[in-house]
Amino acid sequence: MTYIFVRKVEDEEKSNLRSFLSYILKTKEPLSLETLSSHPDIHNLEITDKLSIGIEDIKLFQKKLIYKPFQESSQLGIIHDAQKLTHEAQNSLLKALEESDDNTIYVLAVDNEKNLLPTIRSRARIIYSHVEKGNESSFQENFFELDLISQFEKIEKASEDRSQSLELINQVENYLKTKFEINIKNGNIYGSKKFLEDLKVIQESREKINSNCNRKLTLESMIIQLKE
Repeated sequence: MTYIFVRKVEDEEKSNLRSFLSYILKTKEPLSLETLSSHPDIHNLEITDKLSIGIEDIKLFQKKLIYKPFQESSQLGIIHDAQKLTHEAQNSLLKALEESDDNTIYVLAVDNEKNLLPTIRSRARIIYSHVEKGNESSFQENFFELDLISQFEKIEKASEDRSQSLELINQVENYLKTKFEINIKNGNIYGSKKFLEDLKVIQESREKINSNCNRKLTLESMIIQLKE
């Protein structure tokens, strides 16, 4: 079984994730941080010293999951910040998800499920962590009203970090979806084709970022195509 645990606020992830893991393991109390890191049947992949999780990281992680559970009926394989997974790493992980038995449960903690391949999402149950209103990363709705130079300045800052680049893509997508929904409610359905084209551009940009393409050029190209 595979779960995608979606959280929007990083500070809440460990607390809510531990509660969710307690539900899976059927424990009476939420797992402590110590238990999360030391339990013999809980295996963590958490990369803090680099910006991406590569295929070699996944292969090493898989070696921890080749044995049967020691204490529980199932063992857990948790990938923290799964949005860091490269395209190649996700494809490698997909093979493992397909071949895993009933004794192994994967949990992919991610900021947005769309940062994972559709093939992974189709094989997983998506769980959304509770988010308090106003805590989500902000995105100014007037972004598209800025001149191109100002937009590129914001892009340059976001492109310094892979997760920020993905977050900008997610927020652009959410903004366009909200705008499209408003148009539909107002009876304006003539922008449907352009909206679908924009979604395709956004998804292609997301895949390029996940494949470690040049983030700045990818984001700039995305914005230019969305303006056309």
